[in-house]
Amino acid sequence: MRVPFAGVAGENESLLADFLSPLSAQLRSGQFIGGGEVAAFEGRIAELHDVAHAVAVNSGTDALRLVLRALGIEAGATGITVANTFVATAGAMISEGLRPLLVDVADDENIDVEALDRAITADTRVVIAVHLRGLPARIGAIRDLCARRGVLLVEDCAQAILASSDGVPVGGFGIAGCFSLHPLKNLGACGDAGVVVTDDDELARELRLLRNHGLQDRDTVVRWGENSRLDSLQACLLNIKLSHLEEWTKRRRDLAQIYDEGLSGLPITTPVVGGNAVHVYHRYVIRTDQRAELQAHLRNSGIETAIHYPVPIHRQPAAGDGSVEVAAGGLPVTEKQAAEILSLPLHPALDERQIHLVVQEMNAFFGN
Repeated sequence: MRVPFAGVAGENESLLADFLSPLSAQLRSGQFIGGGEVAAFEGRIAELHDVAHAVAVNSGTDALRLVLRALGIEAGATGITVANTFVATAGAMISEGLRPLLVDVADDENIDVEALDRAITADTRVVIAVHLRGLPARIGAIRDLCARRGVLLVEDCAQAILASSDGVPVGGFGIAGCFSLHPLKNLGACGDAGVVVTDDDELARELRLLRNHGLQDRDTVVRWGENSRLDSLQACLLNIKLSHLEEWTKRRRDLAQIYDEGLSGLPITTPVVGGNAVHVYHRYVIRTDQRAELQAHLRNSGIETAIHYPVPIHRQPAAGDGSVEVAAGGLPVTEKQAAEILSLPLHPALDERQIHLVVQEMNAFFGN
C-alpha cells in the first residue's frame, strides 16, 4: 500500500463534476478580473473569520507584503518574526524595506512569547506571528504584549485557516491576518492565491487600492500600487472548495488523532496542542534524532514524508548579506528542531488504513 504525502490531484479530481458547470459559466461570461465570484469569496471569508473585511490578492506572500506597505511602516524599521517558517514571511519584510529580527520558538514550534518580549525595542514596529503547521501561536498573549509595547501585530495564517484560539479564529487577533491559498494549503486554489482579513476599514481600503495599481477608478491613480488581484476563475474554484473546508478540516483532525494514539508510546515528539487552541493540521510534524533513518525506513515501506523546513531562514544563503538579524542568545531551539522535524503524510484523501500503516511502520522502526 502506498501512502502519498500530498493529495492535491485527488482533491481536484473528486470535485471535477462540481467544477465544470461554474467554470464554464465563468468562461462564457468574459469576466476574469474581479466580479461576483471574487466578491462572494471575500464575503464568505470575512464571515468565516468574523471580521469586517476580506481582501483577496494573488498570493499569501503579497498578502503579507501589501499589509506591511499599507500600514505605512518606514523603511529601515525592525519587524520581528521566526526563522522556522517559509521564507516568504521574512522575505515580505525585506521587500518592503524592513529589517527582520528573528527570535526563537517554543516547544510547540511557534514563537516564544518570552523571547519576543525580550527582543522588542524602540525600533520595533511590527511582529509577524506565524501559526505554524496549523497550530495557533500563543496569540492572545502576543496580542496583549504587542498592545502593551505599542507594536503592530500581523498574523501569518498561511497554514492555519479554520484554526482558532479561545474560540476566536486566527487572523482576528492582530490588525490583519494573511492567508495563503497555494494549492498545497488546506484551502488551495489551482495556482497561487491569497487573502487578508481585517476589521480595520482604512487598512482594507488601502489594500484594495494597492492590489489594483492604486486605481481609484479606471483613470485615476491615487497611490502607486501593483497588480495583485485574485483571478475570477480561481475565486470560482475556491468558492466550491470552501463549501468542503469544514469537512476536510474535521478529516485532518480525525486522522491526526489516529497518529496521536498510535505514536504515543514512541521516543518521539508529536504535535503539542495546549490551552483552548484548535489545530487544523496543515502538517503533522514529529521530531526525532533518528530522522534520516526513519525517513528511509518509511520510504522503503511506500510511505512518503517531507521536511518543513530543514534550513531556518537565518541559515539560508540569501541571509549571508546581513539582511536578517538574529536576536541576542541565538536560536538554539529553532536549530535543534530543524535537525529533527519530519512531516508525516496527512490530508483528507488518505484513509484510516493508510494512517494505520504509517503508525505500524513507525512502531516497527522503533522496535515497539
